[in-house]
Amino acid sequence: MPHVVLNGKIKIESIFDKLKPIFIKNNGNILKTQEVYLERKKTMLLIDSLVIESEQKASFFTIISSRENSIVVRLFPNSKIKKTKGVKKLLAEIVKQLIEEFPELIVSETNLEDYL
Repeated sequence: MPHVVLNGKIKIESIFDKLKPIFIKNNGNILKTQEVYLERKKTMLLIDSLVIESEQKASFFTIISSRENSIVVRLFPNSKIKKTKGVKKLLAEIVKQLIEEFPELIVSETNLEDYL
């Protein structure tokens, strides 16, 4: 499962306030984030995500969740989508945005090295 663990203590609410929509169109492929939802306990965000590659459409949720001293960016558990290059690239773009907004965050664990 594609994921990135970022070390650093950031409140999920702060991420919610600063996260910007992503829209990338390249060679007919589209990577897009849409609405962001803050979970009631304020420990997780759901990001409505869309990837269109080779006319194949994948709509899914990306999760940003907090741990004790880190946050995790990953696909919603049990997502029934193919983990394509576009899906991985979109997750990486979310991570890049987080690192830009919160430079204290440091990648500690990932299987998306090629996309960061």
